Amino acid sequence: MDTVISQSKPAPYLWLDLIRGVSALAVFTGHLRVLCIEDTPVDQLNILGKFIFFITGFGHIAVMIFFVLSGFLIIKSIVQSAEKDKFTVKSYAVNRLSRLWTVLLPALIIGFVLDKVGLFYYGNSLVYQGDYPSFPLPDLAYKLSATVFVGNIFFLQTILAPTFGTNGPLWSLCNEFWYYAIFPLLYFGFTSSKKLPLKITLIATAVAIMCFVGFEIALSFTIWLFGGISYYISIKANKKLLQNSYLRYSLAIIFILVVVCTRSKILPLMFNNFSVGIVFALLIPFLININIKNKTGKWVSTYLSDISFTLYLSHLPFVFFITSITNFQGQAWNTSNMFYFFLYTIVTLIYATMMWYMFERNTNKLKNFLFKK
Repeated sequence: MDTVISQSKPAPYLWLDLIRGVSALAVFTGHLRVLCIEDTPVDQLNILGKFIFFITGFGHIAVMIFFVLSGFLIIKSIVQSAEKDKFTVKSYAVNRLSRLWTVLLPALIIGFVLDKVGLFYYGNSLVYQGDYPSFPLPDLAYKLSATVFVGNIFFLQTILAPTFGTNGPLWSLCNEFWYYAIFPLLYFGFTSSKKLPLKITLIATAVAIMCFVGFEIALSFTIWLFGGISYYISIKANKKLLQNSYLRYSLAIIFILVVVCTRSKILPLMFNNFSVGIVFALLIPFLININIKNKTGKWVSTYLSDISFTLYLSHLPFVFFITSITNFQGQAWNTSNMFYFFLYTIVTLIYATMMWYMFERNTNKLKNFLFKK
């Protein structure tokens, strides 16, 4: 399925694209399963049920994988542009904000409409009442206020405002934005040839931001920084070493084992978000030196990667709405309900694809427009 990438002609990071897409699916299907099918004791599930419940429980781990991927790509971009003396605050800000806002603003606006219509017509559903155990939503009316909306536009959710409406996954976007701000301040503060007072100012600003965002967001910045390890290895390690299939497969197996142990809560002091992050960071340099050869594999990888950000930011208000219409929330596990679970999965993927086509697909157009200003 894969082939070593030619040294003279780099290929897209298709394996990273696939992992990004699968991670978004993990978050989405995890939310959908918890919403549609009530938690059931393991001894009351058949083999298929045990598999479905287990495989849809990797959502939080998937977000940690997102962080490492983001760290790798952003750190790579900043370091390379700085080495070429092409880094500018304007270009960096335009690139990052156009990427975020092109998806975030439609997700907030359409999510607002779905939540308001859902509350008005289906206010008796479990989720809109705020009584569903896995999705407690007290004060949903406040969470749909203009104040919270503005707070989420400027990435202040979980700091000065709650996440907007029913869109809980917005919490990680706040983390991402502030990591985008903190890293270049630290990087240029420590590596720039500028005068000492400016370097101290940059570092002090980064520290001030970390104090502002709070301990939990600042702590997870460590996981995001693991992506820097990936980049360092990718440029410093011997290419033949990174193309060694035995090392690659061994690391991949270790990564899967760490993920499964973390999911299963086995030895949590050893297997946790940080161990997932560091092992995945070590695996990335090997993955970017191989490519997916199979045409179907390429298509799946590209498709899932394309819609991954939109799917992540837009799925929850939509599935709350459609499952409220059909009253398919907190159902018992059985084969019939499994069919409906998969049906909702397909419908939501279609919705995310449409959202991507209308908005995220046009990110470069927005970026080019802003650069002309």
